[in-house]
Amino acid sequence: LWRQERAAEWPALPPALLKRAKRSFVEATPHPSRMQRSVAKALEALGFETRLEERTREGYSIDLMVLTRDGRSIAVEVDGPSHFLEESRTPTGATQLKRRQLRSFGHALVSLPFWEWEALHDKDPSERRRKQRQYLLTALRQRAPCQRKRAETEVQ
Repeated sequence: LWRQERAAEWPALPPALLKRAKRSFVEATPHPSRMQRSVAKALEALGFETRLEERTREGYSIDLMVLTRDGRSIAVEVDGPSHFLEESRTPTGATQLKRRQLRSFGHALVSLPFWEWEALHDKDPSERRRKQRQYLLTALRQRAPCQRKRAETEVQ
């Protein structure tokens, strides 16, 4: 992926090693978190179709692929604490690399950090749902700029 992203002229890996590396990259079994399922449920309540742990053509597993009514897709990464350096809001190197490569390959990407989602908690379930819906609509509009107009028309 590094060579592809950078359009590098570096020598290619031997075919057998490349095949093993790709297989190892894509064979990991993802396990959706409670937060991922919660975000998916809120997006579905807004009328979006979602797919948990969707694989990209490059082999990355996307936490949630959001499909818009006009057939476009937005990759949503639900970033829990393991995506950040200890006791900070700085993404780990692996998280930064994944984000950069997904964008480089043309994916509209929205990252939802856990502390923002947790801040939406409210004792009143209807108020919590209202906050979550507003947050997600704002995130889709502002953080996936190439999808902004499409996301805005989705909710009208």
